[in-house]
Amino acid sequence: MKKGIVIVLCFFLCFYCFGFYESYANSGLKIHYIDVGSGDAIYIEADGETMLIDGGFLSQSDKSDDITTRTPLEHQIHHDKQAPLQESHSHFLQDFRELLTKYNNSDVTQYLDRLGVKNIDYIVSTHPHFDHLGGLLQVINKYTYQHVYYNGREYHTSYYKYFKMLVDDNVKLGKTATGLEIPQQNDTFRLGQAKVTILSDQTKDYSTISGDGDETNNSSLVIRLDYGERSFLFTGDIQVTGQRQLIENYPQLLSNINVLKIPHHGHTNNDFQVWEHSGNYAFFNQVQPVLSLISCGTNNTSVTIPTNKVKNDLSMSDIYTTKDLGTVVLSCDGSHISIQYQTSFIHAFVKGDINGDGKVTPADYVLIRRQILNTYHLKGNGKWCADINGDGKITPADYVLARRHILGTYQIN
Repeated sequence: MKKGIVIVLCFFLCFYCFGFYESYANSGLKIHYIDVGSGDAIYIEADGETMLIDGGFLSQSDKSDDITTRTPLEHQIHHDKQAPLQESHSHFLQDFRELLTKYNNSDVTQYLDRLGVKNIDYIVSTHPHFDHLGGLLQVINKYTYQHVYYNGREYHTSYYKYFKMLVDDNVKLGKTATGLEIPQQNDTFRLGQAKVTILSDQTKDYSTISGDGDETNNSSLVIRLDYGERSFLFTGDIQVTGQRQLIENYPQLLSNINVLKIPHHGHTNNDFQVWEHSGNYAFFNQVQPVLSLISCGTNNTSVTIPTNKVKNDLSMSDIYTTKDLGTVVLSCDGSHISIQYQTSFIHAFVKGDINGDGKVTPADYVLIRRQILNTYHLKGNGKWCADINGDGKITPADYVLARRHILGTYQIN
């Protein structure tokens, strides 16, 4: 009997310590990079307040791009011959909402339901492409919210049209007091104790700027979030042109970002003047992320992402992809960050803990020694943690401090 009690207690202890997927962050910061395939959906909790950046695909059928499995909802979205509703009908929105409710199998709403989400303070559509906007139709229909931000671009697709119709209808029905809002460059607001800053310029007309890529991608909302000592950047799908505008406008705010959401799912974003690198090369060098998160999948793309050029250009960073790891959850107390995916749990931004196991051991100072001897290459979190004295480089002084910490003659802060 006692053995059974011990087993039950151990189970609940493990759930409490590691069950990040199923719990709210009533204090501290928690960022869920949700696995939605080749789309984007990022759910942020900060001291009890919440923000959702993009919503992935509308449904599993849209995610797989399999027209043979379309439900009446997808037929309606794609205006197939089988579309069940007429938009001119007086009860169209009511009937469309019923379709959304009946065929609600988007990745993002399934994930948020597991978290127990009922309300979202800020819903953000970075840009109106279906792999970012689609799931937000389900979100707008299902949950209450206080604000919906978008980049102000009109887009001639049914996804965007229905998104706007649902938001406007929620205002008419009294479900929310505000309709679509366009945040302006340099706007800031608080999400719990986090400071959120809008970096993108929504007045910029990218169709008139020479450069690469899709105008809508380059018009993505770009958001910086600061929580204590740590900084996070969310980039939508900006390509070379949008990245250059940010570098020009915000060289300081783009420098030394701790965690970067890689733009455009890890595509190369070709800059045809620099063949040996991806088009993101200058942007990555400006940001210098310690951790890089890439939301990507195997469907709806003609190339393997992230591309080798992107991975090579992120040689300074630890890379985490939803394609390989599933949903990745970062928890932050303002200084340290913990990283969880599948059954893995990694400690980050803990000085001296180079291997991320949560403690400073001889294994860590061995890695420092190998870095100094040039028999091992530290990058990302390992490199940050190995610079114990904070002088910007890894030297024998750091090795000595790690050994002294282990011997109990020095305390790493």
